[in-house]
Amino acid sequence: MSSVLYFLGHKLEHLGQETSVHTLTRSASLTDYEHVAHSVGLDPFAMLRMAKLPPKVLIDPNLMISADSVGWLLEESARLSGKEAFGLLLAETRSLGNLGMLALAIREEPTLRAAVQFFARYMRLHNAGVQLRLDDAGDVALLHIGVNTQGHGVWRQAVEMTTGIVLRTLRVLAHDAFRPAKISFTHERPASLDVHRRVLGTAIEFSQECNAIVCRSRDLDRPIPAADPALNREMKRLLDMQLASLRDEPVQRTRQIVRMLLPSGLFSVDRVAQHLGMHRRTLNRHLAAEGESVTTIINAVRAELAEEYLANRERKLYEVAELLGFSSACELSRWFRGQFGKTPSDWAAHYRESKATAGPISRK
Repeated sequence: MSSVLYFLGHKLEHLGQETSVHTLTRSASLTDYEHVAHSVGLDPFAMLRMAKLPPKVLIDPNLMISADSVGWLLEESARLSGKEAFGLLLAETRSLGNLGMLALAIREEPTLRAAVQFFARYMRLHNAGVQLRLDDAGDVALLHIGVNTQGHGVWRQAVEMTTGIVLRTLRVLAHDAFRPAKISFTHERPASLDVHRRVLGTAIEFSQECNAIVCRSRDLDRPIPAADPALNREMKRLLDMQLASLRDEPVQRTRQIVRMLLPSGLFSVDRVAQHLGMHRRTLNRHLAAEGESVTTIINAVRAELAEEYLANRERKLYEVAELLGFSSACELSRWFRGQFGKTPSDWAAHYRESKATAGPISRK
């Protein structure tokens, strides 16, 4: 036990010396990228150059790299190869050890529910580009999966890869006894579901309101065999020290809350501040120091999500309006024209035309 804790503490200290990981991910997120890229006819090193990522990310899993660059690389790899399930092909190769130091701690959680809560709390030490949230709704539990990026558009590869990795981790912890009821994605159904069925192995629904792993609540109470409570407590103490050393940016935290509250329509400065555990004046002061406000963040998050939802041709305009917290499609259209200078339908038509005719997109 002492040697494990020394290793964990050493890794945390090294990580803290590099930089804040708030918008970064470990290069372990690209484990087996070289092999998968070759298998679908891509030159992995040319792709890395376009994404402005160094070749050593394929060798050293502990480099801290841009989560945005990784997300862009996955999307462009899927587009150029024609493999709509590229992210899942990467997830299929992952093991628990891919989580690095987090793998040492999560296997000591007493139940799958505790493991999910662990993921939600500590994931940003491994990948700050991913957000996880557990919602219990009576007999059903939803593990929401989000991607935290600065770029607009659809990030389906990152979402699907993360979903596959989280699902495989829960299955390993439960000795392959965990079976979700279904998995839902906000993006469109791909032409083929062969890889999705092989990797996810459950009912899959597309064009849904959220990206989530859906299961029976009682299934999360399944114990994790051989968990060590004493080791779990000590590892969490070390992980909490690392979390405390990170700069907790109010803009990013506010963005997360806004994304969660938008579909309900119940968002305001007071409600966002309440979720963050602070007074509205304190929140406004923190955001103003970063040149932001709750209003500017709501607009920015809406713009990102609007592009994601409108890219899905199966989603109706009134559905997009509801998901973005508007009372009607007309209200959405007025706001959208002010933001983008065109109607939602014109934007969607231009998006599909550009995707159909685009060549490789350079990474500037």
